[in-house]
Amino acid sequence: MPKKKMLIADDSHYSHEIYTSFFGDEFEYLHAYDGADTLAMAIAEMPELIILDLMMPLLDGRAICKKLKSYPKTKDIKIIMVTAKNSQSDRLVGFEVGADDYIEKPCSLELLARSVKHLLG
Repeated sequence: MPKKKMLIADDSHYSHEIYTSFFGDEFEYLHAYDGADTLAMAIAEMPELIILDLMMPLLDGRAICKKLKSYPKTKDIKIIMVTAKNSQSDRLVGFEVGADDYIEKPCSLELLARSVKHLLG
């Protein structure tokens, strides 16, 4: 059975290393370091899940999420926003633009794993 694709969209190389080492060989990983690449890669590769940083160069996570959730082709991609922005209004905006979950940085990897498992079944 082919592995599910996880797109890690974060401008921090360290975050990419943490997530890939934590999840190991469970997924096929795609990597994007700015908003424009994230959007293009999500449309081209159709990952099952995106771990999306809110604050990225070129296009922020809210704009990416809103665009992906508005396209019929990409609307079902599961999106977990992982961000240092942790106010209640930030969380509400995240959900308003279509995020499936919203986790604050620094995040518990166990909490992230639980969210991934819940969203992907």
